[in-house]
Amino acid sequence: VKLPFQKLGLGTLILSSVSPGGDVIRGCMDGSSLCHASVPVLPENKAFSVVFKTLPPSCCLFSPCPRQNNEGGVIAQLPSTVTTFNQTGLKPGEEYTVTVVALKDQARSPPASDSISTLIDGPTQILVRDISDTVAFVEWTPPRARVDAILLKYGLADGEGGRTTFRLQPPLSQYSLQALRPGARYHLAVSALRGANESQPALTQFTTEIDAPKNLRVGSRTPASLELTWDNSEAEANSYRVVYSTLAGEHYHEVLVPRDTGPTTRATLADLVPGTEYGIGISAVMDSQQSVPATMNARTELDSPRDLMVTASTETSISLSWTKAMGPIDHYRVTFTPASGMASEVTVSRDESQLTLSELEPGTEYTISIIAERGRQQSLEATVDAFTGVRPITQLHFSQLTSSSVNITWSDPSPPADRLVLTYGPRDEEAAQQLALDGTRRHASLTGLRPSTEYLVSLVAVHGAVSSEPVTGSITTGMDAPKDLRVGNITQDSMVIYWSPPVAPFDHYRISYRAAEGRTDSTAIGSDATEYTIRLLQPATKYEIGVKSVRGREESEVASITTYTAMDAPLGVTATNITPTEVLLQWNPPLMDVESYVLVLTRHTVVAGETILVDGINQEYQLTNLQPSTTYTVAMYATNGPLTSQTISTNFTTLLDPPTNLTASEVTRRSALLSWVPPVGDIENYVLTYRSTDGSRKELIVDAEDTWIRLEGLSETTEYTVRLQAAQNAVRSGFISTTFTTGGRVFANPQDCAQHLMNGDTLSGVYTISINGDLSQRVQVFCDMSTDGGGWIVFQRRQNGLTDFFRKWADYRVGFGNLEDEFWLGLDNIHKITSQGRYELRIDMRDGQEAAYAYYDKFSIGDSRSLYKLRIGDYNGTSGDSLTYHQGRPFSTKDRDNDVAVTNCAMSYKGAWWYKNCHRTNLNGKYGESRHSQGINWYHWKGHEFSIPFVEMKMRPYNHRNISGRKRRSLQL
Repeated sequence: VKLPFQKLGLGTLILSSVSPGGDVIRGCMDGSSLCHASVPVLPENKAFSVVFKTLPPSCCLFSPCPRQNNEGGVIAQLPSTVTTFNQTGLKPGEEYTVTVVALKDQARSPPASDSISTLIDGPTQILVRDISDTVAFVEWTPPRARVDAILLKYGLADGEGGRTTFRLQPPLSQYSLQALRPGARYHLAVSALRGANESQPALTQFTTEIDAPKNLRVGSRTPASLELTWDNSEAEANSYRVVYSTLAGEHYHEVLVPRDTGPTTRATLADLVPGTEYGIGISAVMDSQQSVPATMNARTELDSPRDLMVTASTETSISLSWTKAMGPIDHYRVTFTPASGMASEVTVSRDESQLTLSELEPGTEYTISIIAERGRQQSLEATVDAFTGVRPITQLHFSQLTSSSVNITWSDPSPPADRLVLTYGPRDEEAAQQLALDGTRRHASLTGLRPSTEYLVSLVAVHGAVSSEPVTGSITTGMDAPKDLRVGNITQDSMVIYWSPPVAPFDHYRISYRAAEGRTDSTAIGSDATEYTIRLLQPATKYEIGVKSVRGREESEVASITTYTAMDAPLGVTATNITPTEVLLQWNPPLMDVESYVLVLTRHTVVAGETILVDGINQEYQLTNLQPSTTYTVAMYATNGPLTSQTISTNFTTLLDPPTNLTASEVTRRSALLSWVPPVGDIENYVLTYRSTDGSRKELIVDAEDTWIRLEGLSETTEYTVRLQAAQNAVRSGFISTTFTTGGRVFANPQDCAQHLMNGDTLSGVYTISINGDLSQRVQVFCDMSTDGGGWIVFQRRQNGLTDFFRKWADYRVGFGNLEDEFWLGLDNIHKITSQGRYELRIDMRDGQEAAYAYYDKFSIGDSRSLYKLRIGDYNGTSGDSLTYHQGRPFSTKDRDNDVAVTNCAMSYKGAWWYKNCHRTNLNGKYGESRHSQGINWYHWKGHEFSIPFVEMKMRPYNHRNISGRKRRSLQL
């Protein structure tokens, strides 16, 4: 009798069950006692099965009993044909004795028995409540089994800071978690512990509330704004919601403020009511969470009365007016102080906006200020200066007198004038001009006056309908200077000065000119001249030139201009060393010093040119990056500061450029692919010439649009030299060349892709191979000629899911699919190929840009009698070894179950493979299926819950790279 207890749950015993990937544990009867190897514990199951071999007995008894006492035992009598029995309804965490006895007639066999324990159950119905920013309260339902302790583990979901574990004494079923991080997500697990056995944990997650900002304070305040500052929340809040309103609860406002970097955040509340107390609440916001608000009250400053002004004054009084403050106030306080006396104050009702101060000192200047008050709160003051009695304007002051303008200023009149009238005109003319000015103006500018003319000026202050006596003065404008001064006909040693005559009468002109570092020369010329030629100047020199008119001892202002004499030009610019893209320009420098040369390069038919600056010490310049076969014009001149020379120029045409990067590829026994990069310039065609070592030569004309050509009909094992040049009209470019050698046939009837590769077939694709070189056993295969040296026979490919791989045994024997898409080559073909010699295996896997491979240095499968048993060698690669687990296993399909598992692995995992119990890799599984073990899996790379999008299985003769390398070298020799 055998009692293989396989799975044990909380309330059930199971005997003789096989878990995926597990082995059967067997017990044995020796005499009258039962022995067994081990009893694995699997918490997911809740029953056990008794399996036993029946001999002649007609029935048997099955009896599980608690080991500590025999109370509560269960006896079941079973037919002799039954070999499995499930017992449910057991208690968690209890040890049971199981006995099986065979009965025949009145005879009873010795019992076969064993002991086994059900798992302890864990806490259930875990609940987290009363969550704040730093505290959470956890509750759970205690386990039914007797346990030694309750383990409570919690930590941040991202793993930062590790996990905290509390060992709690049963029957405790609640706990308060303290000192949590605000706004953080936590993982929580509660399990039971008895001895070394721990139950399955009850799991949950929770997120703490975010904490409110702290230490709210007002940084600065104005009548209409409050600047707030607070310490940022510990939680990583995105922003803060600021809600504020007056204490009366009117007009709630809300603003969202981004969190500042650093420990604090600032916000300014604007457009507030002056002198008003506001209630302010600030909450932290993180995604969809919002903290409780932190609150404070703050009051704005009182606003000042505005536009304080003097409206009237007498010998003993001053009348004032102002604009009322906007905020709520109690009253205004007006302070007035004489220039040499004590200050006095008067309180004015908040409803008033004007006041007359009486009983003042006559003829005295007062400083008057006004503030708004509310309780102890005061606004900023508004001030004005005022004068008792009448203070007329007594004098006009003239300044900045020119030939056409003058500035006038005057003192303040008292009382303030309503308006001012300024009158001016030439003394000898009755006509005069008037300007009406605002009463607050204290200056004016007169422009457009005539040169050398005396003007009378008067100013009258107007008070209502009364005008004051005029205050008068006179000025005489100066002589005007010559106008429109300009320079022309500049040469290396002379220039001509032009101007227009002044308006005022004069005797003559005086012209002066001075080099930047030299003496000043001057000359007088007649009053009827309007131009003058200055000679004997230095070339490329800066000159300051001035012209003024003179009458007796009086002189006008100077009209001046600064200019340079010309510099000489470079000589003989030429273009040499012309190539398709470069030209060397050379020239002779001018006599004067040159700061830089300016080259303007213009392409034929293109209007805009490229400007190039060249250092003045150079006499040549290399032009690069030119367009081939193109005509250019180069114009150049020399500069020194603001000076420029005359321009010289030359023309040149670049050469036709050749094609580049001539390459021979895909060279076979009879053909080669030639490719090249076309030239930049326009061409008509190419001339291609190729010559073999035996002296034969051919020339081809290739269209200008082509960038490759395949040469066919070449001789085997022959070296060819190829030359290529471009042609345009009758002009040919230089040529480029390359050489290649055609291959020879090494194997007449290749038996695999490696032999095709050594025959010179270098392109990946579909080829025909002959098993053992026998033409009667020809098989079409797909050859990978590029991966890791090439020569691979691809015998499986998965890439798009268009081919169904959940097939029967017959399909997998002969193969299915499209060799250029998804396919399986067939077990019979794979066996025949690997029977030709030692082969190696490579498996390539890709997931987007991520790739991995597995390599095994031996690979073969048996014939149909061995059920195509898998044999592989040592592993190497980047994917991890998931295939060795399947070593020595026969192939299984959904209709041929050859695995060792209880279930049909092919049917369970929707594939066909060398399954064991069941798999570590399932490359013929369902495409795109991410459920556990159902898809295209390679456990050590992507696990059992990811279906790999691209897989290729391929084989080639062992050590092919070394053999093919030696073979190629021998062919080259």
